[in-house]
Amino acid sequence: MARPGSFDDGRGQVRPAETNVGASALDTVSPLTRERVTAALLELDYPQFQDGNGDLGVLWSQAAFHIYLLSEDESVLQVRGAWHRRLALERLGEVLALLDSWNREYLGPKCYVRVLDDGFLSIVAETSTPLSSGVSDRQLLRLIERGIGHGLRVMRALEERYPDPAAQAPRGML
Repeated sequence: MARPGSFDDGRGQVRPAETNVGASALDTVSPLTRERVTAALLELDYPQFQDGNGDLGVLWSQAAFHIYLLSEDESVLQVRGAWHRRLALERLGEVLALLDSWNREYLGPKCYVRVLDDGFLSIVAETSTPLSSGVSDRQLLRLIERGIGHGLRVMRALEERYPDPAAQAPRGML
């Protein structure tokens, strides 16, 4: 049986635990903070903003993504993107079917529709990751990249399903 702090190589031989010689400051686990998220966005060189509530966000051609730190201790990282276009309320049934299919086929992001006060539909994609044990800078970069990247995958699918009529030439014109 392997001793604590040792490594069983699978052949019944116990060796001392290996140290991660290639570890760097990027691999040091620290608590999730707003400052670390801001630094990660700067490192990624994403077009970012801060809204009136102090929440961080990233602008992309097809969506605006907000990055929230949730729970009392702000240890849950949430990347939430909203598609830049709105759909008519009459499309609710087909949009729900589309998002239900997406949620069954893909592990993430979680997708849902919101009915806005003006009666239009907003499509949202979000990923949430609990990080109460902390996160390394390298992990934080990847979580933000993946949250935005997976959200953009949904937005591209929506663009294909609901093309922008203004992007097409009017009928009868070449």
